[in-house]
Amino acid sequence: MTDAERTFTLYLCVVCKTDSVCDSLVPTGQNGTCYKNGITVFENYQMCNVTNRKILDQLKTQIPQVTFSCNKNQATCDFQFWVDEIESFYCHLNTCGFEQQYEYGKNTTKYTCQNIDCRCIKDEFLCGKDGSIDLTDLLADEIKGPASFNCAGPNCAFSEPAMDDLISAVFGDDSIFLNCHGGECLHYTMVPGFERPERRTNWTMIISGLSGVAVFLIIVGSVVTYFARKRGPEGVIEITDDEAGKLMSEHTPTSLIFDNINYQVNGKKILQEASGMVQPGQVMAIMGPSGAGKTTLLDILAKRTKSGTSSGNAYLNGQEVDASHYKKLIGYVDQEEVMIPTLTVYETILYSALLRLPRSMSQAAKKYRVMEVMQELGIDAIKDAKIGQPGARSISGGERRRVAIACELVTSPSILFLDEPTSGLDAYNAFNVVECLVALAKNYKRTVVFTIHQPRSNIVTLFDQLVLVAAGRVIYSGPQSEAQHYFKQIGYDCPQGFNIADYLVDLSVGAVRRTPKQPSSAVQASTTNTAFADDDGFFAPSALPAGFSDGLENTTEQWASELNTRPNNPQNKQHEAAVAAATSSHAPNVVVEQAQADGLSSHLRQLVEYYQHSIIANALKENIQTAITQAQSDNEGDNISTKSILIYKRPGPFAQFQILANRTFKNLYRNPMLMFSHYAMAVLLALVCGGLFYQVSNTIAGFQNRMGLFFFYEALLGFMCLTSLQVFSSERILFARERANGYYSPTTYFLSKVLFDIIPLRVVPPLMMALISYSMVGLVEGVNEFLKFLLVLVLFNLTAAALCLAIGIVVKNLSLANLLACMAILFSMLFAGLLLNKDTMSPYFSWLKYLSFFNYALEAMLVNELLYLQLVEERFGLKIDVPGATILSTFGFNAKNYWPDVIRLSSMFGLFIFIAYIWLVLFVKERR
Repeated sequence: MTDAERTFTLYLCVVCKTDSVCDSLVPTGQNGTCYKNGITVFENYQMCNVTNRKILDQLKTQIPQVTFSCNKNQATCDFQFWVDEIESFYCHLNTCGFEQQYEYGKNTTKYTCQNIDCRCIKDEFLCGKDGSIDLTDLLADEIKGPASFNCAGPNCAFSEPAMDDLISAVFGDDSIFLNCHGGECLHYTMVPGFERPERRTNWTMIISGLSGVAVFLIIVGSVVTYFARKRGPEGVIEITDDEAGKLMSEHTPTSLIFDNINYQVNGKKILQEASGMVQPGQVMAIMGPSGAGKTTLLDILAKRTKSGTSSGNAYLNGQEVDASHYKKLIGYVDQEEVMIPTLTVYETILYSALLRLPRSMSQAAKKYRVMEVMQELGIDAIKDAKIGQPGARSISGGERRRVAIACELVTSPSILFLDEPTSGLDAYNAFNVVECLVALAKNYKRTVVFTIHQPRSNIVTLFDQLVLVAAGRVIYSGPQSEAQHYFKQIGYDCPQGFNIADYLVDLSVGAVRRTPKQPSSAVQASTTNTAFADDDGFFAPSALPAGFSDGLENTTEQWASELNTRPNNPQNKQHEAAVAAATSSHAPNVVVEQAQADGLSSHLRQLVEYYQHSIIANALKENIQTAITQAQSDNEGDNISTKSILIYKRPGPFAQFQILANRTFKNLYRNPMLMFSHYAMAVLLALVCGGLFYQVSNTIAGFQNRMGLFFFYEALLGFMCLTSLQVFSSERILFARERANGYYSPTTYFLSKVLFDIIPLRVVPPLMMALISYSMVGLVEGVNEFLKFLLVLVLFNLTAAALCLAIGIVVKNLSLANLLACMAILFSMLFAGLLLNKDTMSPYFSWLKYLSFFNYALEAMLVNELLYLQLVEERFGLKIDVPGATILSTFGFNAKNYWPDVIRLSSMFGLFIFIAYIWLVLFVKERR
């Protein structure tokens, strides 16, 4: 090894890298510190690599390096240039000064020397060696100073006027550029303290954040105002004749047959042996007193989900149809309408049409159908009126009812079921509604079935089929036109001028007295036969049960005074004689036992038995059997859904999502108070926090302030997310009914609701808070750090919102859901790491911290803020200079956990969303 190489190697040894190598070089032999901050304390050594590209290209495989050392006491420095660890030339500098300029985030070290004296190493590179230039004269005569050696971190530059001219002329650079690492071994008490400059307020970022939020709010306000004032459709909607007949093009008239329908709940029989038949183009009314089982029968026929057990069969065109296809062929109007209050009448009906009419049908045709239905129901004049909420200014109850009917009529279903369609309507509008239903049935060969309580007489005449129900038993099922004559033949003649519907309802509850008549001699002669017979043939020969006539006098009130006596005609006498003959041999106590067993009064049981043994009932049974047999013969086992009844395709999932998203967006901007309340709260509290924590210091108190600020952000956003409970709970009934009616799939509904809750209410507020307060508080600078802070804040808000959403879906009662959500948030806050040190927790409870999304978010924000921050505190003459990571570990936080915490937050968000979705799909269904 040459002397030069030995010198270079020894020089490398004095450039320390670790504290341990300095122990032997300090007076005490211990507590040595390798000081690397650049400024010379006593004697500093630096080893540098030349980084000028042209110099490196010129030297090719040879490595140019520089060593630079300074002695502060002597105010001298030495500069040496090496190639492949062989010294080429050196320079001695004197009258040197040393200074360090402090800026927030970096320190710049400057060495300035007034005089410089350079000499070549003879016959070395750049100094006479073969193949290289000789700088001997230049170095000796021209390089005189002043010279400087400036470093910003590891990037340094050596500059001297004559040398700079040479470098510029030969290599095109301003000076010699270097990458240096240096060190000076000191006792730890000799290490100069870090002089932290006063941090400047970043007014540019503060003003930019405030301006951005203000512009955003102006844009949102303008959009909301524009859409809120936007008028509904105007002018004439023109469509082709083909489009106008679209609903009929693939329609097959569908009859409805139901046979022996029974229903019970917890062993209690609610409905028994109900049968009926209605053809396409006909209207069937299910009538009876309150609690008779009308709605129960209607729900079973419409295949609504019931809490009890049902039996019996329902046939379409004589064939059984699976439930999925069955529901696509029918429409169902509930008695209690539930609609979105912010939508107009036109929009409410239009969304029903868009979601349920054929996907091949044009938009214009669907709008035309909506206008057509509104005209049929007489609600076209209020098409632009908001639905509103009960108790607030809105459309009337009768108009709401017609809107609900229109939502089903717009699809023109093969079979339309309606529960009390005239409820809440005056007599005139009630007639118009029923007349519209009849016109739909007649003109479009639709089948209409509805329940009704006590309609006007002019409405009753519109019925084709009538099913009269009392206490869950059918006392008549057949043509409406034959009902009055039938009851007259069994001794219950509706007086002239009385509404037959009122009379039949009163009859079913025992409020009509049947006056016994003496049988004629001809009938008396036939009393040995236990059979019914009449001139009109309503009864076929059949045995009647014991006690059939018992309780004929058991009525609660008289219909009217004229009902106490009836015309003394032979038919009445004949029926009385037949009843007496059929029941004279049976003891009364049998009747009492039977009444207790089936829960029917003697009067009602009598009416049931009358009907069951009538020609009308027998004819119905025969017609049902004939229709079923004929359908089986015609279809030869083919599935009804593919042959005898065509089912059009409704909009697919993506189209459903677009429609629902549009509806949800309208509901959002027409009720903007919730959204603007979130924004106002975010802006206000961001300004408050920015003022309270303004330009937080890098001290222990500053650490406390940072931790408190982040925890407050979490608490604020967490409790703001309680509004997510309303996202679904306010539409729970609406969703259940629309789902039961086949409007859409739960997936598309869930996605639309989550999307328009997440973006405007869960993403925007934390963004606004961060933009306003981040620079005001003076959190760590840097785009990456700011974006990482935003990521955690938004993820935390999404997780809290998803938790509240899941609770709101799982728990029906909003008050209970609110309580549970508050408890969950408070529980998570407890284990965040601020109120309770995680490292001191009992091992029996320490696992609970892994359930806290507050814990993950707080740790991630603190790590992002403090990982590379040096905290300084001066107390009682002592300076404490502690890395932020050390303080983090003291509070139980892991400085390496930023990205793991982000992953955990994302996982919890996904888990809560998954729970909410699964519960919505599997358990949120209409049950009656």
